[in-house]
Amino acid sequence: METSIYLLVILIEYVLLVTTSAPFLMANRFTKTPNLGIGIWFALFFSAMVAGIISVGIAAWSIIETYYRLQESQEIWVVLAASIAPWLMLGMAGILLALSNQKLEPMFRAAQEIDLLSKLAVREVETFHKAKVYELDVPGYIGIARDYEIYLSREVFTLPQRQLNAIYWHEYGHIRLGHRRLKRFTNLMMQLAPWFAVSRGFSYEIAKLCELAADQYALKRVYSKDLIEARRLFV
Repeated sequence: METSIYLLVILIEYVLLVTTSAPFLMANRFTKTPNLGIGIWFALFFSAMVAGIISVGIAAWSIIETYYRLQESQEIWVVLAASIAPWLMLGMAGILLALSNQKLEPMFRAAQEIDLLSKLAVREVETFHKAKVYELDVPGYIGIARDYEIYLSREVFTLPQRQLNAIYWHEYGHIRLGHRRLKRFTNLMMQLAPWFAVSRGFSYEIAKLCELAADQYALKRVYSKDLIEARRLFV
């Protein structure tokens, strides 16, 4: 029982450390190495999830262990206190997470991702390296990549050819690097646990790092001047 409690304390401390410190320590740290940042964010998030699951498992096992110890011991109150301790720790951890979430909430309130529906596409323009390019009937400069499809607003096609080509490579970078799947997962986590600021921070940082990674992918094939000038126009 004592060993389980010690392990539970360590696991809870790790979950609290990740969920409260990651948004501060990890934000804006990987602008030059976005792919590394994406990997570290996912590693921390998954490890915190595993630690949380193990913590609940330890707390649940304490109930079974308590039953057998009650059969063997006369010190009922001691056994009950030891069995309740894991659940009290989980309860306190939940309270601390809720409090930290309130403090971190303003940081990620503005983090939103524009989602364009394929039904806005008015025509297929061309095929770019196996990716079909569609024109969207929306104002402004907007681009989004889904699977092997690239959706660009009408104004994008008025750009000079070199800038348009840079945008093509940027959006194609999203496709090749699998960014849609990453964003889907982070959005799912944000929907499942919206009360945790770390979920919103996780989603916001991954979205930002994906953009930087797509830029790096494009810069291997186009001039930086063309990409920078074109990207300035996008929302």
